[in-house]
Amino acid sequence: MKKKNRRIQTPDLPEQLDPIKLDQLTDQSFYEMGTINEPIGPVYAEHVRFDQMHFKNVTFRETELPFSQWLDVVFENCDLSGAGLSGARFNRVVFRDCKLAGTDFDRLVMQDVTWTNCQAPYLICNQTEIRDVQFDNCLLKGANFINASQDNLQLGTSDIEDVQFTGTSLKSVDLSRCRFTHIHADEQELRGAVIAPEQASGFIEVFGVRVKD
Repeated sequence: MKKKNRRIQTPDLPEQLDPIKLDQLTDQSFYEMGTINEPIGPVYAEHVRFDQMHFKNVTFRETELPFSQWLDVVFENCDLSGAGLSGARFNRVVFRDCKLAGTDFDRLVMQDVTWTNCQAPYLICNQTEIRDVQFDNCLLKGANFINASQDNLQLGTSDIEDVQFTGTSLKSVDLSRCRFTHIHADEQELRGAVIAPEQASGFIEVFGVRVKD
């Protein structure tokens, strides 16, 4: 019997949120219960916290927010490409129709996070903790998930061409609907992954088996 994935929790947001301006984004700033639809950055600030926020059509320009915390947050049609968010924590967060090319999520903690229709090539998620996270119809080409830990990672119909999974177990991860011809993962990392029959030939040599014509 196929294991059922746990239900991923969604952000808990009020029905009505008032606009907020981020005029002075500094270390340990705290923002809650608001919407933001203006560009952010250039800025560097540590330990910033956002609770119950909706970012819509926001471009994060030269933005570095290490060790920030994001709880019950929606990103809609935002551009976080090149942003630095290492060591941050994301809990009950949604990324929808966003761009995250080369965004730095090293040592990030992600729990109950969904990504839908996002363009995130070369996303950096090294040493990231991933729990109850879903990517669906996302471009993850060339992304790095090196030495990450995962529990209930769902990749849906995403493009994972040339993604690095070195040191990251893909046990129970369903790759059967993903689009790719090559990923970086060895025998140990692939053990327990779920693949489609037509994908089997692409993995067989990893397990020391040669196909004779």
